[in-house]
Amino acid sequence: MPCHNKLVEPSLTSNQKLSGGLLKKLFHQKSIYVRPDKVILSEENQSPSSGEDSHAESLDFAQMSDSDKCVIGSVGDISKEVVSAISTVEAQSLFRNNPSISSGDQVIWCVATEDICTDAPSISADTATMSTSPPVITIDETLILSSGTSAISSGNTSGVSHGPQPSGNISSSTSYSTYLDLFEEEYLSDDHDLQEAISRSLDSSASESDLKVTLERIMEQIASRVNNDSTVRFNIVRRNVWDGASRAMGRSNFSPEKKVDVKFTDDYGISEGAVDNGGPTREFFRLCLHEIKDKIGIFEGPLNAKVLTCNSKAMKDNGYFYAGQIMAMSIAHGGQSPCFLSELLYECLIKGPDNVKVKTEHITDEETRSQVQSILRAETESQLQEAVAQAASLISLAGHNVRITLENKKDTALDLAHWYVLQRTRAPFERFRDGLTSLGVLDALQRYPLQTKCLFVKAEKGLTATDVENLFEIIYSERGSNAFREECRILAFWQDYLQDAEIENDVSLEDILVFFTGCDSIPALGFSPKPSLEFITHSRFPVANTCENILRIPVHAEYTDFRSDMNFAIRNSPGFGRA
Repeated sequence: MPCHNKLVEPSLTSNQKLSGGLLKKLFHQKSIYVRPDKVILSEENQSPSSGEDSHAESLDFAQMSDSDKCVIGSVGDISKEVVSAISTVEAQSLFRNNPSISSGDQVIWCVATEDICTDAPSISADTATMSTSPPVITIDETLILSSGTSAISSGNTSGVSHGPQPSGNISSSTSYSTYLDLFEEEYLSDDHDLQEAISRSLDSSASESDLKVTLERIMEQIASRVNNDSTVRFNIVRRNVWDGASRAMGRSNFSPEKKVDVKFTDDYGISEGAVDNGGPTREFFRLCLHEIKDKIGIFEGPLNAKVLTCNSKAMKDNGYFYAGQIMAMSIAHGGQSPCFLSELLYECLIKGPDNVKVKTEHITDEETRSQVQSILRAETESQLQEAVAQAASLISLAGHNVRITLENKKDTALDLAHWYVLQRTRAPFERFRDGLTSLGVLDALQRYPLQTKCLFVKAEKGLTATDVENLFEIIYSERGSNAFREECRILAFWQDYLQDAEIENDVSLEDILVFFTGCDSIPALGFSPKPSLEFITHSRFPVANTCENILRIPVHAEYTDFRSDMNFAIRNSPGFGRA
C-alpha cells in the first residue's frame, strides 16, 4: 500500500486475513501494488521512445521466461507478434465487451509460451481475454479504464499491479527496479499512529460490503442455531438468580443451543405457576444480566461502561465463562441485549487486548489511576521519583523493570494503564470470550463489529415515550361504538402516562416495559409477537400477558385515577403470579 514515499505491507490485526476478498475491497478506495515473484520486463529493454514501441515489445517478448509471456501493444496498433498469436475475432471481442477501452490505451497481454510457439491459428478465449478463473487476477468490470492506464489480463502471471501506476504506465515510464525500490522488505515503523491509521483503513474497507448485512440478518443467523427440539430447564429463585443459572449450566447435559425453559419459585419454594412461552425466559435473562453486571463481582466501572476485573472465586467457579454464555444466549434466545460493556472492552473482543490502546482514564480504581497520572504529570526529576515511589507496588506487579525518566514517563504510564486494565485480567478475559463463542455470537461480533455494537455497548439515546408507544398494535372495539369512543379517550390517558414516566420517577418507562414483556430494554429485533394494547372495564388495574406481550389497560373517568392505579399495579407486580 502507498504510504508517504514507500510501499508498505498492510498492518493487519489478529482478526484480519489478507485474502483476495480484502484486496478487492481495498482496491475500491486506494491503489494496491502486488510485487511479481519474477521479472516481467527487463530494465534495459524498456522502450526508449514511442517510435520504437514495436521493436522493444518484440525484444521484451523474446526475453521473457518460458513459462509466461507478456506483450505490450497499443489498442490501435497491436504489434505483429501479438497479431500472429491472437485472433482478430478475440481482440474485437475484448474491445466490444470493454467499451471503456479506447484507442491509445495500452493493454498487457499475458499468454502462455506454448500458445505462441504452436501452429494454432489463435489463442482460446480463456487465455486471451480477461479470464475469471480462480487463479487469475482480473479487473473489476465496473472499473473505467481511462487513457494512459493499463488493462490487465493474466493467464499465468504471478503478480500484477492493480490501480493507477505511480507515473504513466509500467512499460514506458517506470523501471522495474525503481518499482521494487519503493518496496521495503522489512517495514517496522516507529510511528504507532501511522500503523493504527493503516489498520483502521483496512478495517473500514473490509467492512464496506459487510455494512450491507443488516443486524436483522445477523440475528437470524445466530437464532437459527437454537435447537427447539430439546430444552434445558432453569429453576430460579428471584432472590438469587445467578446461583440457579450456574447450577443449570454446570450440568453435564447442558447446551446453550437447547431451548430455554425457566421455572420461577418464590422464597418459600412455591412455583409462580407461569408456563414459559417466552415471558419467563425474557424475565430470567433480564435478571441474570443485572446480576452479572452488578452483583457477582466480575465487572467494574461506570454503570453502563463495564470492564472486567479480577475475581479468584469467579475464576475458580467458571463464572467468567458462564457470564459470556448467558450473554450469548440472551441474544440468541430472544432476551434483551447485554448493553453494558465499555467501548474499550468491546474493542478488545474485536481485536484482542494486545491491539487496543489504553488511556489512564480507563483505570477504574481511583487510587491506582491517581498514582499513574502522577507519573504522567511529573515535570521535575524529584516529582517523578516521588510519584514512582508511590506507585512502587503497581510497577512491581506489572513487571516494569525499565528505569523511569522524564523522557519515557508517558510510555511508562500508558504501559501501566494497559497492564492494569487489560493484561491483569487476561485470564478472565479469555474465559469470558470463550463463553461468548456460544451460538456464533463472538464470530458475528468480530465479523460485523459496527452492526453488533448496539448489542453490547449502551447507546447514548435512552428509552423514550415514543419508543414504547410505537411498540403497540392497538386493539379497538367496533368503530363508531360507545366503547370505541371511550377507548380513544383512554388512549390519550395512556400516551400522557408514558410522557409522565419519561420525566418523573414514580414509574419509569423501563418498569412499564418489564410489566408486559419481562425486558427493561427493547431487544435488537423487537418483540415477538408484536405487543398489543387492549382495553378492559372489569378491573381498575392493568393486566399483562408477558408471553404474548399483551397489555390491557383499565378504563377510568379521570386521568389521576388512571395514573394512580397504573403505578400501583406496576410497582407491586415483580412476579408472574401477580402480573
